[in-house]
Amino acid sequence: MKDLSAYYEIARLITAELSETIMPEEKERLNVWLAEDERHYMRYCRIRERLKRGEGENVFRNPERVREDMEKLKKKLSGNKRRFLLSGNYFWRYAAVAVFTIGIAIGLIERPWEDRSSEMSPMAQQPAVLPGSYKAVLTLASGEQVNLEEWCRDSLWKDGTLIRKRKGELTYEQKAGDMQQEEMLFNTITIPRSGEYKLVLSDGTKVWLNSDSKLEFPNTFVGDERRVKLAGEAYFEVAKNKAKPFRVEVERVEVVVLGTSFNIHAYDEAVKTTLVEGAVKLNVAGKAYSLSPGFEANVDQGGVKIVKSDVYEQIAWKDGKFVFREKRLEEVMSILSRWYDFEIFYQNAAVKDLHFTGNIPRHATINEVLKFLERTHLVHFSVVGRTVIVSE
Repeated sequence: MKDLSAYYEIARLITAELSETIMPEEKERLNVWLAEDERHYMRYCRIRERLKRGEGENVFRNPERVREDMEKLKKKLSGNKRRFLLSGNYFWRYAAVAVFTIGIAIGLIERPWEDRSSEMSPMAQQPAVLPGSYKAVLTLASGEQVNLEEWCRDSLWKDGTLIRKRKGELTYEQKAGDMQQEEMLFNTITIPRSGEYKLVLSDGTKVWLNSDSKLEFPNTFVGDERRVKLAGEAYFEVAKNKAKPFRVEVERVEVVVLGTSFNIHAYDEAVKTTLVEGAVKLNVAGKAYSLSPGFEANVDQGGVKIVKSDVYEQIAWKDGKFVFREKRLEEVMSILSRWYDFEIFYQNAAVKDLHFTGNIPRHATINEVLKFLERTHLVHFSVVGRTVIVSE
């Protein structure tokens, strides 16, 4: 049990956190409260979910009402010394007033917010966390952006190149005999979280792009090389052309190939290149490193390390599977969060170091995936809105 002033202090911290004005010491206090009880974080998540849905706009239009409610709150704090259970409605009613004062709360002033999660069906409690699907935004050389989910056309002539679209795939074609461009015009395909897409470049090179990735490429290759720029993760099957080496720029690494299949994973500062077949050369800080099939090169602040690779684990995502081989839970959750587009909250940081092994279909529901991970009996998951809470 806590008095009302303690509840107000937590509400103030929530307000500061959501408005991005929280100080480091305040953030630490809020994190302690969130970790004390799973219900704390569940309520916090519901505040954020209602904000995302745009609830509370009526309050924005009535600032005088907000000021009146704040005055009522101050009187309650100064004159009421009663104590309330944490699950009581008073805390959430007046916490809401505090959050609303900066225009980010979620309908608590117009009606008291009760925690009715036990009365609601799972579908009504929270938006569905769904597996990823074919999603991408194409940015043309002109700056025009095309949402490929909404693009109804089958093809488009642009800058002398035919762009064809079919389900989950974009193909660039330049017919033989067409006048060659003198300069390259770059396009960019951006894959959001919970998305994936396949791209066929004008030379016939195939690129599978994973969630939260981006590839910058020319609509047609000009000159004596083929060069693209990657952020995120992609699997390449490079069309052979000895006269024009294929180069991938990613972070501070350049991957050079003639015709081969490989995967590049570069979400963080580290860059992992896994060679499936053929041969590649990595240029890093002025030095060249060769890679053989079945090996991977890991480049980070510590330098370059080439080791034997579990190739299937690295490229299974392209074929619709998650494959984990003694992988840390923190890495597993990071991979899953990009595909299902959720946030992660660890009640105990120690669980990040647990290791998991297994194969999971990428289009399984989030509940199926989390139940699979729970089979170890070492970790437990709760889904609140678009947040997965991880506990022991």
